[in-house]
Amino acid sequence: MTDRRRVSKSLLSAFALTSLVCLVAPGAGAAMVRLSTSEQSHLGLRTVRLAGVNRSGEIDGFAKVLDPGPLAQLVSDLQTAQASLAASGAEAARAKSLHARDLGVSTKDTETAVAQAKSDASRVTQLRRRLGLEWGPGVARMSDTERSHLVDQLANGRAALVHVDTHNNTGQAGAKRVRIDVGTDSVAGVVIGAARAAEPRLQSSGLIVKVTGPSAILLSIGLTQSAHIETQDPQAGVIVPRAALIRYQGSDWTYVKTGNDRFERKLVLDPVPEDRGFFVSRGLKAGDEVIVDGVSAVFAIEQTAAGAH
Repeated sequence: MTDRRRVSKSLLSAFALTSLVCLVAPGAGAAMVRLSTSEQSHLGLRTVRLAGVNRSGEIDGFAKVLDPGPLAQLVSDLQTAQASLAASGAEAARAKSLHARDLGVSTKDTETAVAQAKSDASRVTQLRRRLGLEWGPGVARMSDTERSHLVDQLANGRAALVHVDTHNNTGQAGAKRVRIDVGTDSVAGVVIGAARAAEPRLQSSGLIVKVTGPSAILLSIGLTQSAHIETQDPQAGVIVPRAALIRYQGSDWTYVKTGNDRFERKLVLDPVPEDRGFFVSRGLKAGDEVIVDGVSAVFAIEQTAAGAH
C-alpha cells in the first residue's frame, strides 16, 4: 500500500496535462484517470484480472490472549503426580507380593503402601478433572504428550492460547477455525474446544483457540483483538493483490481499468487480509482489471491533475 505522502508532482512533467481526465464521482470520492497506451508504457503499468473465489463466511467476535502460566503449572503438577503414582504403585505391588509369600513385609507396611498408591491415584484423577474444569474438555481430551508439547510451544513463543467470544455464543457451535486480527494482518487459529470461563458482557461461554506460527509471539498475554469465526456458509468475492491497494483518506483504494485508456480509482470495501492479498466481497467482481505495478505513479498524476484544475 502507498500513502499520499509518496505522491511526487515531478511525475506529471512527463505528460501533458491535457492528456489527463480527472473526474470525481458524485458522492463517492472516486476519480478517473485517462492515460494513453504510450503513457501507460512509460509508467510501467501492469494490470491483473481478478479471479472469483469462494471462502467460508465469518461471524465477528472478540479475542483475548490467555495467560498460559496456570496451564503450565497444572501440567507440571500432573506429571509429578503421575511419577509419584508410578513409584507408589510399584511399591504397593512389591509389598503385597512379599507379604503374600511371608518374606518379611508386615500387614501394616503392606496396607500403608497400598494406601499411598491409592492417594497418589486420587491426586492424578483430581488434576485431570481440573484440566477439564479450568481449561475445557478440549484440553482435557489431549494426550499427556500433546499437552506437554503445547506447553513447550507456549513457553517458546511458537503458540498462543486465545479466548474467543461472540454475542450470545453465535457461531461457536461446531466452530473449527478462527481468524484473529494482528495489526493490519491476521492469523489463523484452531479451536481446541469450549472454554469454561464465560464472558459476562457478551453472554458468551467462549472458545479456546490455539494459534501457532511466527505471529504467535505477537499475541501478548491480555491483548484484546477482533476475531472472526469461520462458518459453513460460502461467501463469494475476489482476492485483490496487496500491490494493487493504495491508502488514501483513511480508506483502501484500487485502480480498475474501465477502457483502453481509462482507470477508475475505486473504494475497496471491507478488505479481509489473506496470504494471497485481501478478500473483497463487495464493490469488485471477477474479471475486473486492476493496476498492480505503477499504482503510485497513477495516484500522483491524478492528485496533481486534480490540484491543477
